[in-house]
Amino acid sequence: MVKWRMSKQNIISPVPWRRSAMAVAAIILMAFLLRAGLAIVHPMFFPDSRDYNALAHTILAGTTYEVRGLFASRLPGYPVYIATIEYLFGPARMAVLLSQAVCGSLTVLLVFLIARRINHRVAIIAALLAAVDPLSVAFSAALLSEIPFTLILMFSLWLCVRIMENPRPSGPWVLLGLSWGVATYLRGEAILLIFPLIGWVGWTCLQDRTIARPLGIYLRMMLALLLAVACLMPWWIRNYRLFGQDFFRMSTLQGISLYEAVYPQATGGPRQSAIRPPPAIKNLNESQRDLAWTRRAWHWVLADPLRIAWLAVVKIGRTWSPWLHARHFRAWWINVPLVLWTIPQFLLALRGLMAGRRIVIPTGILGMLLLTILYFTMMHALFIGSVRYRVELLPLVDLLAATGLVRLVAWPRPQPAHQRDALSSDPWR
Repeated sequence: MVKWRMSKQNIISPVPWRRSAMAVAAIILMAFLLRAGLAIVHPMFFPDSRDYNALAHTILAGTTYEVRGLFASRLPGYPVYIATIEYLFGPARMAVLLSQAVCGSLTVLLVFLIARRINHRVAIIAALLAAVDPLSVAFSAALLSEIPFTLILMFSLWLCVRIMENPRPSGPWVLLGLSWGVATYLRGEAILLIFPLIGWVGWTCLQDRTIARPLGIYLRMMLALLLAVACLMPWWIRNYRLFGQDFFRMSTLQGISLYEAVYPQATGGPRQSAIRPPPAIKNLNESQRDLAWTRRAWHWVLADPLRIAWLAVVKIGRTWSPWLHARHFRAWWINVPLVLWTIPQFLLALRGLMAGRRIVIPTGILGMLLLTILYFTMMHALFIGSVRYRVELLPLVDLLAATGLVRLVAWPRPQPAHQRDALSSDPWR
């Protein structure tokens, strides 16, 4: 088993697993009721929602996968999700939103299971924070891919934790590769994170000196990576047959998305509606337009790197802003409560990152959390920055905030060795 470098201060008096299960079940139920209630009272639909919905209907009808004359503008993960729910429960958007309430509730459970490796109090508080987090609740009522993606992301990170605890079984490695392929179909930006994440998990496993054959770890790492790539291969092959170029294409909106983020009038926020394509681009086909926009975008990146660096700072600020920037969500009664929640949340998360004698986050988990947060933050430092793009990171922030809160207010008592051993029989671990 991997040495987690646990501190004695992490040990608290054992909590009977049945009582723990009841508390977690109550938190999960509360999470579902909050999300389902908002979905019923105030469902939210955006321009992206129309595209996703239209593509889901092409899947249900068995027609060509295209919307607005574009054949690869959106990855098929979320449209397939919508189509599956509507196939099972009928063509009702409410069924999709209620299913997202279930996804949000399951995410809360995964937060608890990961945080349980740190401390029981941290796990309960982290689950509670994740259950009531206002942005997580709000986006559950939006027809967007954030919530299903967050669930798959957290499931993948939970698998990473299981692997770091015991890297010998191949099952978790296989599931990690497959789940990351599903996550990438939901949000294409996740594609590159699998490489440093697998590298970190493998490095953590190799620190265990009881592993006599490190070659097995390397082979399992390769297996997970190959399975993730294999999941994406049908989409790449389909797009290459359509366009005959750029085999590893994820979407034909990447080029324009990058261009709007870096061109001379870029502000760090969405500006595609202000961009007028020149005739030389307008007359190209879908694939050629994407490559043309990409070339123009990198031209501006290389032409003025200092401006791009400043824009990156602006975009990071937009992504982690305590208030919303979208014009339709600037009302004080929305932003004031959000600020009052977000600032303490961030301060507690920073406290959770600091070294502490009372509660110590295992090195493997801490590196995994930081790697994931840093990756998505830097991704949106290059592309557009928006509060929306930190939704998938909020469960991780809540976990860190719970750690910071317990460090501030909890004083765990010493525990006899026979009680510490009882924790190993806890099924939640």
